[in-house]
Amino acid sequence: MERPVVLVFLIDALGWEIAERFAFGRDEFPIRGPLGTVLGYSSAAIPSLLSGATPGEHGSWSMFRRANEDGSFGFLSRLPRLPHALEWRARRWVRRAADRRSAIGAYYDLYEVPLHLLHRFDLGQKGDPFQPGGLARETVFDWMVREGIRYRLWYYRTAEEENFAAAEQALAGDAEVLFVYTAELDALMHRVGIFDDAVATRLRRYRGFLESMKSRARAQGVSLSTIVLSDHGMTDVVRVVDPWGAMETDRRRLGRDFLAFLDSTMVRVWGDAGAVAAAERVLGEHGRRLDDDELRSLGCWFPAGEYGEAILLASPGTLIVPSFMGASAIAAMHGYHPDDAFSKGCFFSDASTVAPPASLLGFKSYLQTLLGRNR
Repeated sequence: MERPVVLVFLIDALGWEIAERFAFGRDEFPIRGPLGTVLGYSSAAIPSLLSGATPGEHGSWSMFRRANEDGSFGFLSRLPRLPHALEWRARRWVRRAADRRSAIGAYYDLYEVPLHLLHRFDLGQKGDPFQPGGLARETVFDWMVREGIRYRLWYYRTAEEENFAAAEQALAGDAEVLFVYTAELDALMHRVGIFDDAVATRLRRYRGFLESMKSRARAQGVSLSTIVLSDHGMTDVVRVVDPWGAMETDRRRLGRDFLAFLDSTMVRVWGDAGAVAAAERVLGEHGRRLDDDELRSLGCWFPAGEYGEAILLASPGTLIVPSFMGASAIAAMHGYHPDDAFSKGCFFSDASTVAPPASLLGFKSYLQTLLGRNR
């Protein structure tokens, strides 16, 4: 009798529109379609996919939130504003010092957050959601441990090709679930755009990996069910805006008169209505402020305001430059409204016994049902 194994291949940023353009999975998977996402970046989408809970429920939305008294970067409270060249060198020291002082399991980067403001912020997530106990809500990994389901995981901590090779070898083991996550397509599209030939080349490599897994499974007497999905899509950048420059004036300074965090597609502000109004003017028709009711409907309502008292969202294709994420434009970005077609992820499966989820919030229950029927 063949041994059942489920392969989960999570491809960061493989949007439905991108998969359709390159016909990815069209011939291999009888079940395929768009997958709804949540507002935010992977720091919100990955925990939601793994737990089935919204950002407001599991607590992780953007990578950075406002700090409490015990923030991870509080030791920098006396750091003055540094010259740009010196700040770049100091950033490496700050990262090493923060890692030594805090038990941070989550992925994070300091990007270009001004170091003299860093103590005012903290990470939205400290634990690693890919590890049991890493999130405030139960994830698929917590559930598999509790149920005694044997699984193997490969993710961003090791290189993509190394993970592919290890997953192929693991078919000979006793794992019931092989979970492979890659973020390298996301990084590529940020550089080259979503429909570049390099994207087609990378997707051909992913097809090759999936074909190799199926071939090896047949040779080893394994009945392999495959799920391919993504956490969100990606959009080509067509314009840039600079709300930061408008928010700061001779009389109004960031860090003194108001606090703000400028993500690539969102401006999150604490205090000073004038700063909020200035950001709204710059965004103009290319963005808007999200009211509390809409944030509630999106599952991103945080009544304590830890992620911002005013949330402004850029329209699809609009990039905030400069921001705390970078000082220059990139080719493509995500983190736009989840209703936009290019924000949607994708879901493919060759397991026809379980109805596919409509959004990433349904993935956990989908996998639980599939594994329940396999056992």
